[in-house]
Amino acid sequence: MSSFAQQNEDVLSKSEITQITNTMKDLADKAKTLKGERLSIVQLEIYNMNERLRQELSNAMDRTDHDTKFLTEQIQLQTKYYDFYLKYVEKKLDSLQDDIEQSSKEDRLLKQIPLNEMRVAQAVLYSEQYQNYAWLQKLDVNIDDAIKPFAHRLEELAHYTSAALNYSLKHKKLLQSQLKGLPTGQTDQINLEVSYLQRDIDTYSKALSLLVETGDSLNVNTVELRYELFVATGDITHDLLSWAVLKSTVISWASQFSSWFISNSPNMILNVFMFILIMVIARILAQFAQKVLKKAVRAPHLKLSNLMQQFIVSMSVKMIFCVALLIALAQVGLDLTPVIAGLGVASIIIGFALQDTLSNFASGMMLLIYRPFDEGDWINAAGVEGTVSNVSLVNTTIRTFDNEVLLVPNSKIWMEVIINRTYEKVRRVDMVFGIGYKDSIPKAEKIFEEILAADERVLKTPAPIIKVNTLNESSVDFVVRPWVRTEDYVDVMRDCTREVKMRFDEAGINIPFPQRDVHLHISNPEALIAVKQTTSENSNRDA
Repeated sequence: MSSFAQQNEDVLSKSEITQITNTMKDLADKAKTLKGERLSIVQLEIYNMNERLRQELSNAMDRTDHDTKFLTEQIQLQTKYYDFYLKYVEKKLDSLQDDIEQSSKEDRLLKQIPLNEMRVAQAVLYSEQYQNYAWLQKLDVNIDDAIKPFAHRLEELAHYTSAALNYSLKHKKLLQSQLKGLPTGQTDQINLEVSYLQRDIDTYSKALSLLVETGDSLNVNTVELRYELFVATGDITHDLLSWAVLKSTVISWASQFSSWFISNSPNMILNVFMFILIMVIARILAQFAQKVLKKAVRAPHLKLSNLMQQFIVSMSVKMIFCVALLIALAQVGLDLTPVIAGLGVASIIIGFALQDTLSNFASGMMLLIYRPFDEGDWINAAGVEGTVSNVSLVNTTIRTFDNEVLLVPNSKIWMEVIINRTYEKVRRVDMVFGIGYKDSIPKAEKIFEEILAADERVLKTPAPIIKVNTLNESSVDFVVRPWVRTEDYVDVMRDCTREVKMRFDEAGINIPFPQRDVHLHISNPEALIAVKQTTSENSNRDA
């Protein structure tokens, strides 16, 4: 574009800005004498004119050859207007809030609309006022005296908005919990209040987002505000996780570390020595605590499982090292406040990313507390049967009887039925044996008694049970139920079954198998004779 064209465009822009400014002044003077709906109409027209004015100012600021003096005067006038607007909005908000508090619950929903619009407008005004200061700074105007109190007011408003958001959320949650126990006819008032609070929540969230964005530009520490907004709304897609916040946190840490290094460099060697010394002492204390705790948790009166014993010892040692590390870092002069705040944010992000792992961890804690099984137990859980060889807070290692090693997530075990076959020291072996209908029941009972009496692994108390249980289709079934020690369960069952078969064979007792007698009723004997003759002739022909 030629120099003449640029000058012509600049002149047109200045003329447009001047015209809009004069129109706004006339409208403002006119608004002083108006009330009600006509006042609202004029205020809306002023707002629209101001939007046009700001667009023209933005276009003028983007041009390289602009009239600095003229733009400075116009933007300084804008800052004065915005100071007036912000004060007016603050008074209007107080007036609207007082009016709502004195209104009935039914009227509050209607009056809440202009109040919420004013809250968002206040945040927008702060954003646009900051833009005015940024333009003045670009025009080499000193704004230090104005920008500091402005940033302070914005930070106070942001913290107040965050507190109001958290209050509304907690109040809404409380009301929703009350709804569960009320009859349908008594929930209207509470539902109305919940609707009112939801509008506040939406408004405060939007306003806080705008204030946080403006605060970032003013170098206000907004990490805590973003964190509070995320916790309050649960919106994982919020700017809390944006690169800007992470970058701001990293820069903050780097700045603190740099200042710490410069101020403490003369004592660096001593600090490193103290750090190493504290960690060495922590290691010695951890080893001592480990030995003491191992003896303490094995006390018979505590009745702790092996899993719980290992957990207590392991967590105690880790806690000692964690505390020692924090003490060592504080000893060398590192400020732990941003570290702890960063860990808080990171823990939420990690929690969402590792939901399944945390579920397994919680299930592992329940397994440790309720102790449904211990290492070495024979269990059936999550569709897997075998011996427990190891249990961690995340998974359980089960070795099957064909020597396969399975890692089963704790959540799957805890959420299903757990059968512990070795939990009790004594178990009953349930066996069923059948004899033929023509065989002697007393003789079979005597054989069962002799077999059980001869086996030293069968306990005398409780006494074994030998009873006729079922008259089956092909057999008379006995239940034979001796009591044995849990470790002898499988061997007794197999050996007893083998011995019964051998003794039955010696005594001539039949172990029947299912069979049926088939009876044919012939209604036409002559047809049967014809079939036999045909069969005989075919046989002779084949021969």
